[in-house]
Amino acid sequence: MKSFYKILLISLIALFAFNKNLIFAQKKLLTKTELKEQKVYRSLSEAFFNKRRVYILNIDGQDISSLPSKIGKLKNLQELYVRNNKLTNLPIELFQLKNLQKLMLGENDLIMLPPEIGNLQNLEELDLFSNDLSSLPAEIGNLNKLKSIDLNWNQFKQIPAAVFKLSNLEKLLLERNKLENLPNEIGRLHRLKVLKLSENKITYLPKSIGNLKGLPEFDASKNQIIDVPKEIGLLTKLKILNLSENKINKVPEEIGKLSELKELYLQNNKITAIKGQTLNIPNLKICDLSINKIATFSIATDKIDSLYSLDMELNNLKAFPASLYKIKSLVVLNISRNKIEKIDQGISSLTSLVELNLSGNVIYSVSKGIGGLRNLEMLDLSQNAIMLMPKQIYMLKSLKELHLQSNKISDFQKKQIRKSKPKNARVYF
Repeated sequence: MKSFYKILLISLIALFAFNKNLIFAQKKLLTKTELKEQKVYRSLSEAFFNKRRVYILNIDGQDISSLPSKIGKLKNLQELYVRNNKLTNLPIELFQLKNLQKLMLGENDLIMLPPEIGNLQNLEELDLFSNDLSSLPAEIGNLNKLKSIDLNWNQFKQIPAAVFKLSNLEKLLLERNKLENLPNEIGRLHRLKVLKLSENKITYLPKSIGNLKGLPEFDASKNQIIDVPKEIGLLTKLKILNLSENKINKVPEEIGKLSELKELYLQNNKITAIKGQTLNIPNLKICDLSINKIATFSIATDKIDSLYSLDMELNNLKAFPASLYKIKSLVVLNISRNKIEKIDQGISSLTSLVELNLSGNVIYSVSKGIGGLRNLEMLDLSQNAIMLMPKQIYMLKSLKELHLQSNKISDFQKKQIRKSKPKNARVYF
């Protein structure tokens, strides 16, 4: 009988120990909806006191120079924010947090990551913005669930090879580094939705860029890119393309194949001509071609029906481009600081224009057609060689601002313009 009770007691103790392990075992991942209902802990001491209940820990901006090793006891932690601190290294125990989905380490002083980071198999977002990293461990490539990695403002001279193994990566940020090239391997990242490479030293784009067919946003501004490959036209999902502030001298007509493109930024390059199908894009709304060397602008326009704003300031145009007269959707047009000599009758077709800036040209003649711009609110003809304004200017009933400074208009006509101007317009001489 005694042996029976002894066996029973041992069994109960074993059962209790088993259940205790179950109770304190790492819990399954919460859904995003469930996470929103969880408390956000904002101090380490409180988090360690309630370690089994901590799913989100935010200790941003607390002047922290190191994380304690017992961070590894927060077994249920799914989101960790330690941005804007003074971390120089990370405890190995951090990488025991198997449930971690977000690891936000931006604005610290990290110079390296340990290979153990490859253990975070549930990690979806990694923020390393503004550290001092120049390399990443190969184990980064093991993070199969990683969707976003922010490497902006670091010291990378080349994109770490491990990044190209991240088959589910959707967002890659590498702005303001020291990248000298964009390797062919970039074409492996088929799921990319955002690619930002501005403020580097990249000189060319590889043909493999055309493999990123699902990419909606691409920013490679402020580099040293000379040539844009024709394969750019394969990015049929692209909505925003920013190649401004480079050394591009020719734009491929294949850009016209980007049927979903809404915003195109090519300002501050060395482009000399825009021709053919280059801008014949049905969804294009904003196009910036300012600060180039464009002397020829002759484009097909049969598909253009959404272009809202076109900026061609500071180019080498000697005449108002006839192609523009066919773009009825234009609301904002800036062709200031070119070499245009006159405004002809065709201007009357741009009836949707609200803002027209032709300042800083050498215009001496303004056509009567200007009176057809019934929706025009701002007209800037300052810094030209105009001596006489047509009477049709008085027909612009929507006009609010008329800039005529630094022209050759006589005092007599200034008086006439002030007297006959549209009621709500302010005139500047």
